[in-house]
Amino acid sequence: MTSKLFIGIDVSKDWLDIAVHDASRPTRIANTPAALSAFLATLAPARVALVAFEPTGGYERVLRQALVAAGLPFARVHPNEVIAFRQQCGLKAKTDAGDARLLAAFAARELARRGLTPLCEADPVLQELAVRRRQVVDLLQAERCRMALAQAPGTRESLAAVIGALEASLARLEAALAEHIAAHADLAERAAQLRSLKGVGPVTVHTLLAELPELGRLSGKEIAALVGLAPRTRSSGKTRARATTGHGRPGVRRVLFNAARAAIRFNPVLKGFYERLVETNRRPGKVALTAVMRKLLVILNAIARDHQPWKHHTA
Repeated sequence: MTSKLFIGIDVSKDWLDIAVHDASRPTRIANTPAALSAFLATLAPARVALVAFEPTGGYERVLRQALVAAGLPFARVHPNEVIAFRQQCGLKAKTDAGDARLLAAFAARELARRGLTPLCEADPVLQELAVRRRQVVDLLQAERCRMALAQAPGTRESLAAVIGALEASLARLEAALAEHIAAHADLAERAAQLRSLKGVGPVTVHTLLAELPELGRLSGKEIAALVGLAPRTRSSGKTRARATTGHGRPGVRRVLFNAARAAIRFNPVLKGFYERLVETNRRPGKVALTAVMRKLLVILNAIARDHQPWKHHTA
């Protein structure tokens, strides 16, 4: 791997700072498709081992699309990992160019030894629609809570108008999601297969398709860890803390929570699994529900992997 290039890119709104591991100095270019295409054209794809960057609230979208188009392997690095690596290296100064060099070093020293698994890209239109739907749902919930407390007629009238507009927007977004999935044969087929699992509805399906493109491409343990449903053990000496879950993809966990609640009511297999955990193993309800979420995800992962609808005996 010594002849391969490990590249770190620090992303901001207007520009990108690009550093190659063990090279002299970083390069700054504009964060635009044209500038990125010109830069990537100077690279030999066979020589690029990995490009690493941090998610920056959407400013990395142009970079991600350009890397996909160029066929270059890349990794979106969690900021907490970069912070830990910075402390490990003993670095205190923080600049854009320094961050790019740090990301390049992290890719070469840490990500390379973990094994490079190609990232899966979701349908960008579906992803944007799904994220916007979740934003509108959150806004709608907030306005309904305010309505429950409001007393002044003027305030209630204003809230009612906003709620009506949000409800109409939500209906249009859900229709757009359904139309987009129906218009693409591969998405429609996967959606039908995932819906075969009782307890899984359209919101869960379009969220999985939009925000978990790795579904069906990883093992059950890997997909659970990616979403944030794999328990993390914490122990030191004689201390044994309770294992916790978290990080990962909160939007996916949110829909799996609602799907799990439906499944323990209407899916006999998952209902039996939940009852055994609560009644026989004496697990707290929240712990048992998290286990159902994890089992639900693993079953959905198997459905996507095998391209087959769920069968009762496979659970």
